[in-house]
Amino acid sequence: MAQEIEVKFALRDRNALVHKLDEIGAQRLYPETFEDNIVLDKRGELRTRGSMLRVRKFGRYALATYKGPVSYEGNVKSREEVQTGVESFELAIKIFDALGFKPTFRYQKFREVWRVRDVEVVIDRTPIGHYFEIEGAIDVIRSLADELGMDMDHAIRQSYADLYKQARRTRGDLPEHMVFPPEQLPVP
Repeated sequence: MAQEIEVKFALRDRNALVHKLDEIGAQRLYPETFEDNIVLDKRGELRTRGSMLRVRKFGRYALATYKGPVSYEGNVKSREEVQTGVESFELAIKIFDALGFKPTFRYQKFREVWRVRDVEVVIDRTPIGHYFEIEGAIDVIRSLADELGMDMDHAIRQSYADLYKQARRTRGDLPEHMVFPPEQLPVP
Protein backbone atom coordinates (compact mmCIF):
# COMPACT_ATOMS: atom_id res chain seq x y z
CA MET A 1 0.00 0.00 0.00
CA ALA A 2 1.05 3.58 -0.62
CA GLN A 3 2.29 5.82 2.18
CA GLU A 4 0.99 9.31 2.78
CA ILE A 5 3.83 11.41 4.24
CA GLU A 6 2.99 15.02 5.01
CA VAL A 7 3.43 18.02 7.25
CA LYS A 8 0.87 20.76 7.95
CA PHE A 9 1.39 24.41 8.93
CA ALA A 10 -0.88 27.29 9.81
CA LEU A 11 -0.81 29.81 6.95
CA ARG A 12 -0.47 33.43 7.93
CA ASP A 13 0.25 35.03 4.53
CA ARG A 14 -1.05 33.21 1.44
CA ASN A 15 0.39 35.78 -0.98
CA ALA A 16 3.89 35.42 0.50
CA LEU A 17 3.69 31.61 0.22
CA VAL A 18 2.50 31.76 -3.40
CA HIS A 19 5.30 34.23 -4.20
CA LYS A 20 7.90 31.83 -2.71
CA LEU A 21 6.38 28.91 -4.63
CA ASP A 22 6.62 30.92 -7.86
CA GLU A 23 10.24 31.84 -7.08
CA ILE A 24 11.31 28.20 -6.70
CA GLY A 25 9.56 27.11 -9.88
CA ALA A 26 6.48 25.41 -8.45
CA GLN A 27 3.67 24.66 -10.87
CA ARG A 28 0.07 25.27 -9.86
CA LEU A 29 -1.86 22.12 -10.81
CA TYR A 30 -5.32 23.25 -9.61
CA PRO A 31 -6.61 26.71 -8.78
CA GLU A 32 -8.55 27.07 -5.54
CA THR A 33 -11.25 24.39 -5.81
CA PHE A 34 -14.09 23.54 -3.43
CA GLU A 35 -13.68 20.25 -1.60
CA ASP A 36 -16.31 18.37 0.41
CA ASN A 37 -15.29 15.44 2.65
CA ILE A 38 -17.36 12.85 4.51
CA VAL A 39 -15.66 10.64 7.10
CA LEU A 40 -17.41 7.30 7.68
CA ASP A 41 -17.09 4.72 10.42
CA LYS A 42 -18.78 1.59 11.73
CA ARG A 43 -19.53 2.05 15.45
CA GLY A 44 -16.16 3.79 15.92
CA GLU A 45 -14.16 0.73 14.82
CA LEU A 46 -11.91 2.62 12.41
CA ARG A 47 -11.33 5.56 14.77
CA THR A 48 -10.44 3.14 17.59
CA ARG A 49 -7.75 1.62 15.36
CA GLY A 50 -6.49 5.08 14.35
CA SER A 51 -7.77 4.53 10.81
CA MET A 52 -10.15 6.50 8.61
CA LEU A 53 -12.50 6.00 5.67
CA ARG A 54 -13.33 9.10 3.66
CA VAL A 55 -15.23 10.06 0.53
CA ARG A 56 -14.09 13.32 -1.05
CA LYS A 57 -15.47 15.51 -3.80
CA PHE A 58 -12.86 17.83 -5.31
CA GLY A 59 -14.31 19.87 -8.12
CA ARG A 60 -15.63 17.31 -10.62
CA TYR A 61 -13.64 14.42 -9.10
CA ALA A 62 -14.78 12.01 -6.38
CA LEU A 63 -12.42 9.80 -4.38
CA ALA A 64 -12.75 7.07 -1.76
CA THR A 65 -9.80 6.86 0.64
CA TYR A 66 -8.73 4.54 3.43
CA LYS A 67 -6.01 5.79 5.80
CA GLY A 68 -4.25 3.57 8.32
CA PRO A 69 -2.89 4.48 11.75
CA VAL A 70 -0.63 7.53 12.00
CA SER A 71 3.02 7.55 12.97
CA TYR A 72 5.29 10.56 13.34
CA GLU A 73 8.92 11.30 12.67
CA GLY A 74 9.29 14.67 14.34
CA ASN A 75 6.20 16.51 13.19
CA VAL A 76 6.01 14.72 9.84
CA LYS A 77 2.97 12.46 9.68
CA SER A 78 3.07 9.12 7.89
CA ARG A 79 0.32 6.60 7.33
CA GLU A 80 -0.80 3.91 4.93
CA GLU A 81 -3.17 5.30 2.29
CA VAL A 82 -5.28 3.60 -0.37
CA GLN A 83 -7.27 5.86 -2.65
CA THR A 84 -9.32 5.40 -5.80
CA GLY A 85 -11.60 7.46 -7.96
CA VAL A 86 -15.31 6.81 -7.77
CA GLU A 87 -17.98 7.78 -10.25
CA SER A 88 -20.26 9.51 -7.77
CA PHE A 89 -19.59 11.15 -4.39
CA GLU A 90 -23.19 10.60 -3.29
CA LEU A 91 -23.42 6.97 -4.47
CA ALA A 92 -20.10 6.07 -2.80
CA ILE A 93 -21.47 7.36 0.51
CA LYS A 94 -24.66 5.30 -0.03
CA ILE A 95 -22.64 2.15 -0.76
CA PHE A 96 -20.53 2.55 2.39
CA ASP A 97 -23.67 3.36 4.39
CA ALA A 98 -25.29 0.13 3.16
CA LEU A 99 -22.19 -1.72 4.40
CA GLY A 100 -22.61 -0.19 7.88
CA PHE A 101 -20.17 2.71 7.52
CA LYS A 102 -22.14 5.77 8.62
CA PRO A 103 -21.11 9.40 8.08
CA THR A 104 -19.52 10.70 11.29
CA PHE A 105 -17.93 14.01 10.28
CA ARG A 106 -18.12 16.39 7.35
CA TYR A 107 -15.47 18.95 6.57
CA GLN A 108 -15.14 21.39 3.72
CA LYS A 109 -12.34 23.51 2.37
CA PHE A 110 -11.17 25.33 -0.67
CA ARG A 111 -7.90 23.76 -1.85
CA GLU A 112 -5.23 24.97 -4.26
CA VAL A 113 -2.68 22.36 -5.41
CA TRP A 114 0.95 23.01 -6.39
CA ARG A 115 3.77 20.67 -7.41
CA VAL A 116 7.49 21.23 -6.89
CA ARG A 117 10.42 18.77 -6.69
CA ASP A 118 8.20 15.69 -6.65
CA VAL A 119 6.11 16.92 -3.71
CA GLU A 120 2.68 18.47 -3.54
CA VAL A 121 2.01 21.68 -1.70
CA VAL A 122 -1.66 22.30 -0.97
CA ILE A 123 -3.09 25.55 0.31
CA ASP A 124 -6.34 25.11 2.24
CA ARG A 125 -8.90 27.74 3.20
CA THR A 126 -11.21 26.24 5.83
CA PRO A 127 -14.04 27.58 8.00
CA ILE A 128 -11.54 27.74 10.91
CA GLY A 129 -8.49 29.21 9.18
CA HIS A 130 -5.91 28.82 6.47
CA TYR A 131 -3.33 26.03 6.35
CA PHE A 132 -0.89 24.46 3.95
CA GLU A 133 0.55 20.98 3.66
CA ILE A 134 3.61 19.53 1.98
CA GLU A 135 3.28 15.90 0.92
CA GLY A 136 6.02 13.66 -0.49
CA ALA A 137 9.35 12.16 0.53
CA ILE A 138 10.37 13.13 4.05
CA ASP A 139 13.77 14.60 3.11
CA VAL A 140 12.20 16.77 0.39
CA ILE A 141 9.43 17.85 2.78
CA ARG A 142 11.99 19.05 5.33
CA SER A 143 14.14 20.79 2.73
CA LEU A 144 11.16 22.54 1.11
CA ALA A 145 9.67 23.57 4.46
CA ASP A 146 13.00 25.19 5.35
CA GLU A 147 13.17 26.90 1.95
CA LEU A 148 9.65 28.25 2.49
CA GLY A 149 10.75 29.67 5.84
CA MET A 150 8.83 27.20 8.01
CA ASP A 151 10.11 25.87 11.32
CA MET A 152 9.37 22.14 11.56
CA ASP A 153 8.85 22.60 15.32
CA HIS A 154 5.74 24.64 14.46
CA ALA A 155 4.18 21.97 12.26
CA ILE A 156 0.66 20.93 13.23
CA ARG A 157 0.07 17.30 14.12
CA GLN A 158 -3.74 17.49 14.33
CA SER A 159 -6.09 16.44 11.56
CA TYR A 160 -8.77 18.86 10.39
CA ALA A 161 -11.29 16.96 12.52
CA ASP A 162 -9.10 17.44 15.61
CA LEU A 163 -8.46 21.11 14.80
CA TYR A 164 -12.19 21.62 14.42
CA LYS A 165 -13.01 19.90 17.71
CA GLN A 166 -10.47 22.16 19.39
CA ALA A 167 -12.01 25.24 17.76
CA ARG A 168 -15.49 24.17 18.89
CA ARG A 169 -14.29 23.93 22.49
CA THR A 170 -13.01 27.51 22.42
CA ARG A 171 -15.80 28.97 20.26
CA GLY A 172 -19.32 27.97 21.22
CA ASP A 173 -20.89 29.26 17.99
CA LEU A 174 -19.54 26.64 15.56
CA PRO A 175 -21.82 24.00 14.00
CA GLU A 176 -21.30 20.26 14.51
CA HIS A 177 -19.44 19.86 11.21
CA MET A 178 -16.67 21.97 9.65
CA VAL A 179 -18.74 23.42 6.83
CA PHE A 180 -19.05 26.81 5.22
CA PRO A 181 -22.26 28.83 5.48
CA PRO A 182 -24.41 28.24 2.36
CA GLU A 183 -23.69 31.76 1.03
CA GLN A 184 -19.94 30.95 0.89
CA LEU A 185 -20.39 27.75 -1.13
CA PRO A 186 -19.91 27.64 -4.90
CA VAL A 187 -23.05 27.66 -6.99
CA PRO A 188 -23.59 24.16 -8.48
